[in-house]
Amino acid sequence: MTSSITAIRLFEDLGERLQLQWVSGSRDETAYSISSEDLSERPAMAGFLNLIHPNKVQVLGPEEINYLESLESTEKFATITRILAGGALAIMVGDGLDVPEPIRTAAEKYDTALIRSDIRAYELVNYLQYYISTTLARRTTRHGVFMEVFTIGVLITGDPGSGKSELALELLNRGHRLIADDAPEFTQISPEIIDGTCPEALQDCLEVRGLGVLNVRRMFGDAAVKLNKFLRLIIHLEIPSDPSRPVINDRLHGDTSTLKVLDLDVPRITLPVIAGRNLAVIAEAAVRDFMLKMKGYDAASVFIERHSRLLQRNSRDLNESS
Repeated sequence: MTSSITAIRLFEDLGERLQLQWVSGSRDETAYSISSEDLSERPAMAGFLNLIHPNKVQVLGPEEINYLESLESTEKFATITRILAGGALAIMVGDGLDVPEPIRTAAEKYDTALIRSDIRAYELVNYLQYYISTTLARRTTRHGVFMEVFTIGVLITGDPGSGKSELALELLNRGHRLIADDAPEFTQISPEIIDGTCPEALQDCLEVRGLGVLNVRRMFGDAAVKLNKFLRLIIHLEIPSDPSRPVINDRLHGDTSTLKVLDLDVPRITLPVIAGRNLAVIAEAAVRDFMLKMKGYDAASVFIERHSRLLQRNSRDLNESS
Protein backbone atom coordinates (compact mmCIF):
# COMPACT_ATOMS: atom_id res chain seq x y z
CA MET A 1 0.00 0.00 0.00
CA THR A 2 1.35 3.43 -0.91
CA SER A 3 0.43 6.94 0.10
CA SER A 4 1.18 10.43 -1.14
CA ILE A 5 1.24 13.93 0.27
CA THR A 6 0.10 17.09 -1.45
CA ALA A 7 0.67 20.58 -0.11
CA ILE A 8 -2.99 20.99 0.85
CA ARG A 9 -3.02 17.64 2.68
CA LEU A 10 0.09 18.63 4.64
CA PHE A 11 -1.58 21.96 5.48
CA GLU A 12 -4.83 20.33 6.61
CA ASP A 13 -3.12 17.60 8.65
CA LEU A 14 -0.65 19.87 10.45
CA GLY A 15 -2.37 23.25 10.20
CA GLU A 16 -3.67 23.43 13.75
CA ARG A 17 -0.67 21.81 15.42
CA LEU A 18 1.92 23.95 13.61
CA GLN A 19 -0.18 27.14 13.39
CA LEU A 20 0.09 27.15 9.62
CA GLN A 21 -1.20 30.03 7.47
CA TRP A 22 -1.76 29.50 3.76
CA VAL A 23 -0.18 32.39 1.84
CA SER A 24 -0.43 31.31 -1.80
CA GLY A 25 -0.37 28.30 -4.11
CA SER A 26 -2.76 25.76 -5.53
CA ARG A 27 -5.11 23.99 -3.12
CA ASP A 28 -5.87 21.30 -5.68
CA GLU A 29 -5.73 17.82 -4.09
CA THR A 30 -4.52 16.39 -7.42
CA ALA A 31 -1.61 18.82 -7.61
CA TYR A 32 2.07 17.86 -7.39
CA SER A 33 2.71 15.38 -4.59
CA ILE A 34 5.46 13.31 -3.01
CA SER A 35 5.15 9.56 -2.47
CA SER A 36 7.00 6.72 -0.77
CA GLU A 37 9.20 6.35 -3.86
CA ASP A 38 10.64 9.80 -3.15
CA LEU A 39 11.98 8.56 0.20
CA SER A 40 14.64 6.56 -1.65
CA GLU A 41 16.02 9.64 -3.34
CA ARG A 42 18.95 11.57 -1.94
CA PRO A 43 17.23 14.93 -1.26
CA ALA A 44 15.66 15.18 2.17
CA MET A 45 11.91 15.49 2.36
CA ALA A 46 11.94 18.49 4.68
CA GLY A 47 14.73 20.71 5.93
CA PHE A 48 16.44 24.07 5.86
CA LEU A 49 17.66 25.84 2.75
CA ASN A 50 19.58 23.39 0.56
CA LEU A 51 20.80 24.65 -2.80
CA ILE A 52 22.69 21.51 -3.85
CA HIS A 53 19.88 19.00 -3.26
CA PRO A 54 16.72 21.05 -2.61
CA ASN A 55 14.32 19.60 -0.04
CA LYS A 56 10.76 18.80 -1.06
CA VAL A 57 9.58 21.08 1.74
CA GLN A 58 11.98 23.99 2.13
CA VAL A 59 11.85 25.59 5.57
CA LEU A 60 13.10 29.15 5.93
CA GLY A 61 14.03 30.63 9.29
CA PRO A 62 15.77 33.89 10.24
CA GLU A 63 19.20 32.69 9.03
CA GLU A 64 17.86 31.60 5.64
CA ILE A 65 15.84 34.79 5.14
CA ASN A 66 18.84 36.95 6.11
CA TYR A 67 21.04 35.01 3.70
CA LEU A 68 18.63 35.52 0.81
CA GLU A 69 18.23 39.21 1.66
CA SER A 70 22.01 39.66 1.58
CA LEU A 71 22.24 38.52 -2.06
CA GLU A 72 22.21 40.82 -5.04
CA SER A 73 18.85 40.91 -6.80
CA THR A 74 20.06 38.83 -9.77
CA GLU A 75 21.69 36.18 -7.56
CA LYS A 76 18.70 36.19 -5.23
CA PHE A 77 16.32 35.49 -8.10
CA ALA A 78 18.59 32.71 -9.43
CA THR A 79 18.82 31.11 -5.97
CA ILE A 80 15.07 31.12 -5.35
CA THR A 81 14.46 29.80 -8.88
CA ARG A 82 16.88 26.95 -8.28
CA ILE A 83 14.93 25.95 -5.15
CA LEU A 84 11.53 25.98 -6.83
CA ALA A 85 12.59 24.52 -10.17
CA GLY A 86 13.72 21.34 -8.41
CA GLY A 87 10.11 20.35 -7.72
CA ALA A 88 9.44 21.71 -4.25
CA LEU A 89 6.17 20.68 -2.64
CA ALA A 90 6.02 23.80 -0.48
CA ILE A 91 8.02 26.69 0.93
CA MET A 92 7.43 27.17 4.65
CA VAL A 93 8.50 30.32 6.46
CA GLY A 94 8.80 29.96 10.24
CA ASP A 95 9.39 32.11 13.33
CA GLY A 96 6.44 34.36 12.40
CA LEU A 97 8.54 36.10 9.74
CA ASP A 98 7.01 38.01 6.89
CA VAL A 99 7.38 36.37 3.49
CA PRO A 100 9.86 38.33 1.36
CA GLU A 101 8.31 39.63 -1.86
CA PRO A 102 10.81 37.84 -4.19
CA ILE A 103 9.88 34.49 -2.61
CA ARG A 104 6.18 35.27 -2.91
CA THR A 105 6.56 36.25 -6.56
CA ALA A 106 8.61 33.16 -7.45
CA ALA A 107 6.21 30.82 -5.60
CA GLU A 108 3.26 32.24 -7.55
CA LYS A 109 5.20 31.85 -10.81
CA TYR A 110 5.89 28.15 -10.18
CA ASP A 111 2.49 27.63 -8.48
CA THR A 112 4.30 26.31 -5.39
CA ALA A 113 2.49 26.35 -2.05
CA LEU A 114 3.73 29.11 0.24
CA ILE A 115 2.96 28.58 3.92
CA ARG A 116 3.77 30.68 6.98
CA SER A 117 3.95 29.72 10.66
CA ASP A 118 4.63 31.37 14.01
CA ILE A 119 6.40 28.20 15.19
CA ARG A 120 10.20 28.24 15.26
CA ALA A 121 11.79 26.91 12.10
CA TYR A 122 13.71 24.06 13.76
CA GLU A 123 10.49 22.80 15.35
CA LEU A 124 8.81 22.87 11.95
CA VAL A 125 11.60 20.73 10.49
CA ASN A 126 11.30 18.15 13.30
CA TYR A 127 7.52 17.80 12.91
CA LEU A 128 7.64 17.78 9.12
CA GLN A 129 10.31 15.09 8.95
CA TYR A 130 8.36 12.85 11.34
CA TYR A 131 5.03 13.47 9.60
CA ILE A 132 6.37 12.79 6.11
CA SER A 133 8.36 9.69 7.08
CA THR A 134 5.41 8.07 8.89
CA THR A 135 2.81 9.06 6.29
CA LEU A 136 4.88 7.70 3.41
CA ALA A 137 6.19 4.63 5.23
CA ARG A 138 5.59 1.19 3.69
CA ARG A 139 2.31 -0.37 4.81
CA THR A 140 0.55 -3.71 4.63
CA THR A 141 -2.57 -5.37 6.04
CA ARG A 142 -2.51 -8.83 7.62
CA HIS A 143 -5.44 -11.06 8.49
CA GLY A 144 -5.55 -11.85 12.20
CA VAL A 145 -6.02 -10.36 15.65
CA PHE A 146 -3.36 -7.96 16.89
CA MET A 147 -3.02 -7.72 20.67
CA GLU A 148 -0.76 -6.50 23.42
CA VAL A 149 0.19 -9.43 25.65
CA PHE A 150 2.54 -8.69 28.55
CA THR A 151 3.54 -5.42 26.80
CA ILE A 152 4.50 -7.37 23.63
CA GLY A 153 2.73 -6.78 20.30
CA VAL A 154 1.40 -10.21 19.24
CA LEU A 155 -0.38 -11.01 15.98
CA ILE A 156 -2.65 -14.07 16.24
CA THR A 157 -3.11 -15.74 12.85
CA GLY A 158 -4.72 -18.94 11.61
CA ASP A 159 -7.20 -20.40 9.17
CA PRO A 160 -10.90 -19.52 9.47
CA GLY A 161 -12.43 -21.40 12.39
CA SER A 162 -9.09 -21.96 14.16
CA GLY A 163 -10.24 -19.91 17.16
CA LYS A 164 -8.37 -16.61 16.77
CA SER A 165 -11.21 -14.47 18.11
CA GLU A 166 -12.00 -16.89 20.94
CA LEU A 167 -8.35 -16.81 22.01
CA ALA A 168 -8.39 -13.01 21.84
CA LEU A 169 -11.55 -12.90 23.95
CA GLU A 170 -9.99 -15.15 26.60
CA LEU A 171 -6.83 -13.00 26.63
CA LEU A 172 -8.98 -9.91 27.12
CA ASN A 173 -10.61 -11.60 30.10
CA ARG A 174 -7.12 -12.20 31.48
CA GLY A 175 -6.24 -8.49 31.34
CA HIS A 176 -4.49 -8.14 27.97
CA ARG A 177 -5.40 -5.52 25.39
CA LEU A 178 -6.85 -5.49 21.87
CA ILE A 179 -5.35 -3.36 19.12
CA ALA A 180 -7.11 -4.60 15.99
CA ASP A 181 -9.26 -7.51 14.85
CA ASP A 182 -9.49 -9.03 11.38
CA ALA A 183 -7.35 -6.55 9.39
CA PRO A 184 -4.64 -4.79 11.41
CA GLU A 185 -2.49 -2.35 9.44
CA PHE A 186 1.30 -2.52 9.78
CA THR A 187 3.71 0.30 8.96
CA GLN A 188 7.50 0.06 8.78
CA ILE A 189 8.50 3.16 10.73
CA SER A 190 12.21 2.31 10.86
CA PRO A 191 14.52 -0.31 9.30
CA GLU A 192 13.88 -2.69 12.22
CA ILE A 193 10.49 -1.66 13.62
CA ILE A 194 6.96 -2.41 12.40
CA ASP A 195 4.10 -0.56 14.05
CA GLY A 196 0.60 -2.04 14.06
CA THR A 197 -2.64 -0.05 14.22
CA CYS A 198 -6.36 -0.56 13.69
CA PRO A 199 -8.35 0.76 10.70
CA GLU A 200 -10.84 3.41 11.73
CA ALA A 201 -13.84 1.31 10.72
CA LEU A 202 -12.78 -1.56 13.03
CA GLN A 203 -11.89 0.47 16.10
CA ASP A 204 -12.77 -1.28 19.42
CA CYS A 205 -14.50 -4.18 17.60
CA LEU A 206 -13.98 -7.93 17.92
CA GLU A 207 -16.01 -10.41 15.87
CA VAL A 208 -16.72 -13.75 17.58
CA ARG A 209 -18.57 -16.55 15.82
CA GLY A 210 -21.99 -17.02 17.32
CA LEU A 211 -21.92 -13.66 19.10
CA GLY A 212 -21.31 -11.31 16.22
CA VAL A 213 -19.44 -8.03 16.62
CA LEU A 214 -18.53 -7.05 20.19
CA ASN A 215 -17.44 -3.61 21.34
CA VAL A 216 -14.42 -4.37 23.51
CA ARG A 217 -14.16 -0.87 24.93
CA ARG A 218 -17.76 -0.91 26.16
CA MET A 219 -17.49 -4.46 27.53
CA PHE A 220 -14.08 -4.33 29.24
CA GLY A 221 -13.36 -0.61 29.61
CA ASP A 222 -10.91 1.81 28.03
CA ALA A 223 -7.90 -0.04 29.42
CA ALA A 224 -8.72 -3.09 27.28
CA VAL A 225 -7.97 -1.25 24.03
CA LYS A 226 -4.67 0.13 22.80
CA LEU A 227 -4.11 2.40 19.83
CA ASN A 228 -0.92 0.88 18.43
CA LYS A 229 2.00 -1.42 19.25
CA PHE A 230 5.22 -2.64 17.67
CA LEU A 231 4.88 -6.10 16.10
CA ARG A 232 7.26 -8.48 17.89
CA LEU A 233 5.72 -11.95 17.70
CA ILE A 234 3.25 -13.98 15.63
CA ILE A 235 1.26 -16.84 17.17
CA HIS A 236 -0.18 -19.04 14.44
CA LEU A 237 -3.06 -21.38 15.27
CA GLU A 238 -3.03 -24.56 13.19
CA ILE A 239 -5.72 -27.23 13.04
CA PRO A 240 -3.92 -30.61 12.64
CA SER A 241 -5.13 -32.94 9.90
CA ASP A 242 -5.23 -35.66 12.58
CA PRO A 243 -6.11 -34.00 15.93
CA SER A 244 -5.29 -37.19 17.82
CA ARG A 245 -1.70 -37.07 16.53
CA PRO A 246 -0.61 -33.48 15.92
CA VAL A 247 2.72 -33.14 14.16
CA ILE A 248 5.36 -31.62 16.45
CA ASN A 249 8.66 -31.16 14.66
CA ASP A 250 10.80 -30.31 17.69
CA ARG A 251 9.75 -31.35 21.17
CA LEU A 252 12.49 -29.26 22.80
CA HIS A 253 12.29 -25.98 20.91
CA GLY A 254 8.68 -26.12 19.76
CA ASP A 255 7.39 -25.25 16.30
CA THR A 256 9.17 -21.95 15.72
CA SER A 257 9.95 -20.15 12.48
CA THR A 258 9.83 -16.64 11.02
CA LEU A 259 7.41 -14.84 8.73
CA LYS A 260 8.30 -11.92 6.50
CA VAL A 261 6.25 -8.80 7.13
CA LEU A 262 7.37 -5.82 5.01
CA ASP A 263 10.65 -7.67 4.35
CA LEU A 264 11.38 -8.03 8.08
CA ASP A 265 11.58 -11.49 9.64
CA VAL A 266 9.13 -11.68 12.55
CA PRO A 267 9.38 -14.68 14.94
CA ARG A 268 6.42 -17.05 14.63
CA ILE A 269 5.25 -19.79 16.97
CA THR A 270 2.78 -22.38 15.66
CA LEU A 271 0.34 -23.85 18.19
CA PRO A 272 -1.76 -26.90 17.24
CA VAL A 273 -5.44 -26.42 18.05
CA ILE A 274 -6.59 -29.52 19.95
CA ALA A 275 -9.76 -30.01 21.98
CA GLY A 276 -9.18 -29.51 25.68
CA ARG A 277 -6.09 -27.31 25.36
CA ASN A 278 -6.18 -23.96 27.15
CA LEU A 279 -4.78 -21.85 24.33
CA ALA A 280 -4.86 -18.66 26.37
CA VAL A 281 -2.50 -20.13 28.97
CA ILE A 282 -0.27 -21.58 26.26
CA ALA A 283 -0.21 -18.27 24.38
CA GLU A 284 0.77 -16.42 27.57
CA ALA A 285 3.52 -18.97 28.18
CA ALA A 286 4.72 -18.53 24.59
CA VAL A 287 4.97 -14.76 25.08
CA ARG A 288 6.74 -15.13 28.43
CA ASP A 289 9.23 -17.55 26.88
CA PHE A 290 9.77 -15.15 23.96
CA MET A 291 10.49 -12.32 26.42
CA LEU A 292 13.07 -14.51 28.18
CA LYS A 293 14.74 -15.29 24.85
CA MET A 294 14.91 -11.57 24.09
CA LYS A 295 16.85 -11.22 27.34
CA GLY A 296 19.22 -14.04 26.33
CA TYR A 297 17.72 -16.98 28.24
CA ASP A 298 16.71 -20.08 26.24
CA ALA A 299 15.17 -22.83 28.40
CA ALA A 300 15.74 -25.54 25.76
CA SER A 301 19.44 -24.67 25.42
CA VAL A 302 19.87 -24.69 29.20
CA PHE A 303 18.13 -28.06 29.42
CA ILE A 304 20.34 -29.56 26.68
CA GLU A 305 23.47 -28.22 28.36
CA ARG A 306 22.39 -29.63 31.73
CA HIS A 307 21.60 -32.99 30.15
CA SER A 308 25.02 -33.08 28.47
CA ARG A 309 26.75 -32.39 31.78
CA LEU A 310 24.85 -35.23 33.46
CA LEU A 311 25.78 -37.65 30.66
CA GLN A 312 29.43 -36.64 30.93
CA ARG A 313 29.34 -37.07 34.71
CA ASN A 314 27.71 -40.52 34.47
CA SER A 315 30.20 -41.58 31.82
CA ARG A 316 33.08 -40.44 34.02
CA ASP A 317 31.69 -42.25 37.07
CA LEU A 318 31.35 -45.48 35.04
CA ASN A 319 34.95 -45.24 33.84
CA GLU A 320 36.22 -44.65 37.38
CA SER A 321 34.20 -47.57 38.81
CA SER A 322 35.49 -49.93 36.14
